[in-house]
Amino acid sequence: MKTSYFQHPGIAKDPRAVSIARFTPRWWGAGRRYIALAPSAGLLRDWKQGNIATWYGYAQRYRNEVLLPLDPVQVYADLENSIIVCWCKDQYICHRRLVAGWLKEHIGVDIPEI
Repeated sequence: MKTSYFQHPGIAKDPRAVSIARFTPRWWGAGRRYIALAPSAGLLRDWKQGNIATWYGYAQRYRNEVLLPLDPVQVYADLENSIIVCWCKDQYICHRRLVAGWLKEHIGVDIPEI
């Protein structure tokens, strides 16, 4: 598994690419999504409206709302050979890297950014 973002060169044509975003670009099409890892509409709204003051606050809420109910072993099995992608160019303020950290913490896998 690896992580990236929608605008990374070549990602749109890579068959391993799977969106974990709530919304995708029009050119992405209907397939290649793993919506269970997408932030909720409420979380996105609160972040964009400034109702969550810090990235730490967003990360905590994402972990509680999205990751906590999921089984990391199953998520990794579902996405093992995938490149999980979303909108953020900056991987350091992005939920795809929260997913990577969660998987590292729970099952010990390193997931690089491409």
